[in-house]
Amino acid sequence: MKLYNDTNAFGLVSRANHWISAFLFIGLIALGIYMHELPKSPEKFELYDLHKSLGIGLFVLMMLRLVWLKISPNPEQISHNRFEHILAHSVKGILYLAMIMMPISGWIMSNSGGHEVAFFNLFTLPNLVGENETVHEIAEGIHGTMGPLMILVIALHIAGALKHHLIYKDNTLKRMLGKK
Repeated sequence: MKLYNDTNAFGLVSRANHWISAFLFIGLIALGIYMHELPKSPEKFELYDLHKSLGIGLFVLMMLRLVWLKISPNPEQISHNRFEHILAHSVKGILYLAMIMMPISGWIMSNSGGHEVAFFNLFTLPNLVGENETVHEIAEGIHGTMGPLMILVIALHIAGALKHHLIYKDNTLKRMLGKK
């Protein structure tokens, strides 16, 4: 079991980061949608704290992923035509950007709304901005718009992986699952 990526396969570190990030990101979107519909209550505020903590975790995983890409670059994409190569690269780039921007916009949204951002009550992040209604509305708009948009982008990512696996029968999905 190799830790590093090579030209044909993802190593354990990349695979673990991918799957943990994927489940965390999907879970955060689902939790965000669920929380949004709840009336103000202690349960809702506890869920917001959980959402913030998990968002911090996702942000840290993304920072580690970016560092890891410098240490151990991903294997080359298996593309069947130029359009698919560009689409796959774009979808992956949008996902990376979203997994950075969503936590940052959530952090700014919380701070500008007069709330701290704590990681499971272990520590509190510094405030990026002071309380400010205009900044809050902008951050809330970014954060709220990106969630539903990411559902579409995640669906494209999954559809692409399934197309490679079921139609092309290549190793795209297998190498992210650690299989030969």
